[in-house]
Amino acid sequence: MAKIFHTLVSVEEALKIVESKFQVKPLGEEYVDIFEAWGRILSRDMLSEIDSPPFDRSEVDGYAVLAADTFGAEEDRPVTLTLVGSSEVGIMPENSIISGECMRIATGAPIPKGADSVVMIEYTKEVDKKVYVYRPVVPGENVSQAGSDYVIGDIFLRQSTLLTGREIASLAALGYSKVPVFKKPKIALFSSGNELIAPGKPLEPGKIYDANGPAIFSMIKECGCEPQFMGILPDTFEKIYHSLEKALNSHDIVITSGSTSAGLGDLMYKVLDSLGSPGVVVHGLKVKPGKPTIIAVVNGKLVFGLPGFPVSASMIFTILVKPILMKIAGFDRIEFRKVNAIVPYKLSTGRGRRTLIPVSLIESGGKYIAYPTPGSSGTVSTLNYSEGFIDVPENVEFVEENEAVEVKLFSEKISIPELTFIGSHCPAIDLILSLFKDKCAAKIINIGSIGGL
Repeated sequence: MAKIFHTLVSVEEALKIVESKFQVKPLGEEYVDIFEAWGRILSRDMLSEIDSPPFDRSEVDGYAVLAADTFGAEEDRPVTLTLVGSSEVGIMPENSIISGECMRIATGAPIPKGADSVVMIEYTKEVDKKVYVYRPVVPGENVSQAGSDYVIGDIFLRQSTLLTGREIASLAALGYSKVPVFKKPKIALFSSGNELIAPGKPLEPGKIYDANGPAIFSMIKECGCEPQFMGILPDTFEKIYHSLEKALNSHDIVITSGSTSAGLGDLMYKVLDSLGSPGVVVHGLKVKPGKPTIIAVVNGKLVFGLPGFPVSASMIFTILVKPILMKIAGFDRIEFRKVNAIVPYKLSTGRGRRTLIPVSLIESGGKYIAYPTPGSSGTVSTLNYSEGFIDVPENVEFVEENEAVEVKLFSEKISIPELTFIGSHCPAIDLILSLFKDKCAAKIINIGSIGGL
């Protein structure tokens, strides 16, 4: 006899259940080489251990002077100073200057003792150890004072900052070669189903290629985690049991897709209930698509069972799994990339269950239009055509024509096409777009005619 779903819960309720059964927090700290720090999350506030710059330095090429010596300088009546040396980048000058003297200086070079400003080379003329200054300067002009950027003890980067080239430049400039970051959660990923076969292998009768494995793998990486694809599981209790048991012992979190429903051939919830306590804590979400989602906690380890259909799996990952993984990875603010748009026609969603509608975004007249993408949650083209999805609350039965909506994008890195064709497949359009691919980003959504089948 088929088992029915447990009590359906909302996504918000599911998140609360997870936080009540599992500590959703970073897993600890490690140090990485600065050349390996890109994309990692800082585990603590970073304090400057030096003054930056560490010495007074010139902002321009010119001559280091006492500002008072230049007062009264004009283009037709220059001040004359004696040249006593030069200051080069990377070398502290041994000599100092006194009133009436100057020193040639390069951009970034230390200011010699006795000098308090720099005259730009454009306003000077050097002749036989004499420098004619045609424009006055004030004390501190064209000089970066020691500590003017940061002083010792300044916080220059905050905990939970995502490190990019910009932040890494600051770390390096302040002398850090090793960087404290949160440990990356290790995620074991499985696809499940007798019908699945790995991409690249010959397609056998009755089989389909596994789309979820590579797709979810990529989405996990975007959350700042370290995924490992463990393979495709057949629909047998023993194989699923032993594979998950091994993964739970070697990884922080396990994610599966497929075999999550309540049918006779779907075994995931049975295996998870038998692996350890408390077992399945959520089996069924009040969301369409995505109802057969499973969440389990097995001996202190978190397990997500996503639906098998690619569209369902991707959307549920985005609204449920992604925020949890990002918190464990160390992000302090969980923000989704969103786009404001309008719907071109009235949509019926059905009251009583939250509805996720994949959409293709089209820019028109300076605003975005969100066209519901044709196809079901099991069709790969739906994902290919969609930039994101509309998240319709359970108490809303209709989305009216021209109503403003918020579109959650599938990825932070997704690009929105500048030109979109919607209609029956046309080889001529394919050819035209290939000729203009360097001019604009375009997309074709083939709908309607199936006369060629």
